[in-house]
Amino acid sequence: MADIASPRPGFALWRLGLWVILLLAAFGAMQYGVHAQRVWSVLDVASIDAQGRATLHAMLAWDAAYFIAAAALVVFCAAGILRQGWARPVLRVALGLLAAGLLLSGVLLYQQWLGWDRQPHGVADAAMLVAQESRRVHLSLAFDAIAIVMLIWLVWRLGQPAVREQFRQRG
Repeated sequence: MADIASPRPGFALWRLGLWVILLLAAFGAMQYGVHAQRVWSVLDVASIDAQGRATLHAMLAWDAAYFIAAAALVVFCAAGILRQGWARPVLRVALGLLAAGLLLSGVLLYQQWLGWDRQPHGVADAAMLVAQESRRVHLSLAFDAIAIVMLIWLVWRLGQPAVREQFRQRG
């Protein structure tokens, strides 16, 4: 790997990382949009009580917030891939916040997983269910760890002078 961050346009590993994040954010925006449409269609049902409507409105608000954040991340990553000067500091903040959010969600998931040992195991097939969920939790935590390392590396890399020189500044 001769040159990770050269001033001339070409292959840069940090740009590949931004592409991965862009694609995952686009997929996430689509998922939140589809979920919001489904929640919206359920709101039309007349038989939902006030508590149910409040819960659906809260879900819709979270979907909208996550959709907006994912769409903004797509824009930031696209601007970073195109080496727009304004995108570099914005990406550093956005990716840092994303890493912190993944760390927090991973810690909360791990604490929840530890609490499963305290659950009553009198239910039939409880051991099998806990084993299946344990596998999912381990995979999720492994994904979080890999993603956090990649995000921190990208934040660091975007701050390096060799990468900073590649971005166009407003003239």
